[in-house]
Amino acid sequence: MADLYLHEVVDIVGLGAWPYMQHTLAAAGDEKVNFELQGTFQTMGITGRWPQVVNIWDIPGGWDGWREAVGRLNLERPANAALEEWWQVAFELRSGGFDRLLVGTPGCPTTRELVSAGVRGSLFVHELSEVQPGSQQDYLAAVLEVRAPLMVDYGHVLTGAYAVAFSDFEVVTVWATDVDSHVRLQEAAGTDTRIRAWEGIARRHSTRRREELMTPCPGIPIGPEVSDG
Repeated sequence: MADLYLHEVVDIVGLGAWPYMQHTLAAAGDEKVNFELQGTFQTMGITGRWPQVVNIWDIPGGWDGWREAVGRLNLERPANAALEEWWQVAFELRSGGFDRLLVGTPGCPTTRELVSAGVRGSLFVHELSEVQPGSQQDYLAAVLEVRAPLMVDYGHVLTGAYAVAFSDFEVVTVWATDVDSHVRLQEAAGTDTRIRAWEGIARRHSTRRREELMTPCPGIPIGPEVSDG
């Protein structure tokens, strides 16, 4: 059974990113939502579009869970009063967005596996890559085989390696890290031959790549714990 995830890129109104993340976190675990939240993150404006939030949700049950979601948001949506109040608050904080259905590649860690392994990040690297049509799985297999071990040496743990459904050219990868490890990786880019070798492999599959940094909302399963203060 395929592991499916919903990837939401949310356009935020004004200074609403933090309230929106907290609103999203509050919905996690609610039986009305049906999805399970892996993370809600604020895009760091100095590396990407702002103000913007990225959400990643597990879709329990694979394609059965997707079937239920599509039904609820299709002709049944006007009758979905259970979520109406949540949507009303959300629309005060956002102006729109763009969603992707993600399919976890073989070897991609599930949220439960990440939590069980104690993976947590205070900074996340979010990569949106375009590959040669039809080569999504080839690229992702190379990420797991070659890049992931290299990134671990620089304090980056792979939390997601996904092919975008309804597309034959888009992939998403996500890494948990911290600020110091991020800087150490950037500083090594010109000297570590393994990094240059990976770039050569990536270019054989990909046509372009965009990377941005994200700040996790404290309290998500793979982010910082909520401070008592």
